[in-house]
Amino acid sequence: MTGTYLVCLNSDYMRQGDLDLQKLFVIIDMQGMVANELLKVPNNVALAKATMAKTEEPDTDLDTHCHVPYDCVFWTYCSRHLPKPSVFDVYGGKGRGGFTFAKKVNCYKNGKVTFEDLRGESIGAIQDLQIACMLDQREHIDREEIGKFLSELSYPLYFLDFESMQDAVPQYDNTKPYTQLCFQYSLHIKESEDASYQHKEFLAPSDGCDPRRALAEQLCRDIPMGACTVVYNKTFECTRLKEMAEVFPDLAVHLMDIHDHIKDLLVPFQSGHFYLPAMGKSFSIKSVLPALFPNEPTLNYHNLDSRVQNGGDAMTIFPRIKDMPADEAAATREALLRYCELDTWAMVKVWERLCEEACKI
Repeated sequence: MTGTYLVCLNSDYMRQGDLDLQKLFVIIDMQGMVANELLKVPNNVALAKATMAKTEEPDTDLDTHCHVPYDCVFWTYCSRHLPKPSVFDVYGGKGRGGFTFAKKVNCYKNGKVTFEDLRGESIGAIQDLQIACMLDQREHIDREEIGKFLSELSYPLYFLDFESMQDAVPQYDNTKPYTQLCFQYSLHIKESEDASYQHKEFLAPSDGCDPRRALAEQLCRDIPMGACTVVYNKTFECTRLKEMAEVFPDLAVHLMDIHDHIKDLLVPFQSGHFYLPAMGKSFSIKSVLPALFPNEPTLNYHNLDSRVQNGGDAMTIFPRIKDMPADEAAATREALLRYCELDTWAMVKVWERLCEEACKI
């Protein structure tokens, strides 16, 4: 049958046994939409030719189209006239009450461009704090609130970080397209205030098999029930734990116990209890860590093996190990281990810094 169709992966398809190609894809008839868009082609072609015929680039100002649905690759070029920092360097925040890109564009169009322009605008508590601290080049440390947060943590402390991969085509049973599959974790453990740190780690075999069961079993052996587990930005770890509990019901009680005892090191920073100008508009650990320890090479991810220096590297390289020569595979696995280890050691150092500040009250 002749027609125009859009073939998409079916996000609801759960693999069980052999891959079912009929269920893996969704086929959408686009004939009606294409016919409607086809009417616009002559005018769009004429506009494109007119634009290319110009000797000067179009005079198009910054607007919401620069961000929807993804950041435009020309943003750096088109925003080169902006002061540094500008309204677009203000923390966005979360949810509907955040300082969205559209709100930043509105400020820009109304002449509120520099941080000085924004001082006293009451954009939001965190945003106002960021603007004031950056203008005055001062730090903000609410030691009382930090102390309250730390009081919620109890020994022994388990600092945990997962690494995961996503396959477009599900490779294993009980997975959907782009399911996050945990294949690695790092764990730094501090049993008591005076105890030295222990380090444990797991990296699944590079044999192409589903890594989740072995990881979940080892995690349950490494983290006892009721333990205080510390992560940075808990949404990721909590979601992965819940997913594994659903797939492995015999481990669900233990996995959900870990889930229920997680504490998030992001909280003091995202809540505005600790802010340094060097953090800019991000409270991710990749922004917080260098702000807290600017001259510590052992905490610099760029000093790691170039194979794995961020989560994206880890996600893409692990599935490829099975096809590497033995020496390259061994070096890549070592790079993965050191990267993930630094993630949890970074959390340890952030926690220690929080403790140092709280003790200054």
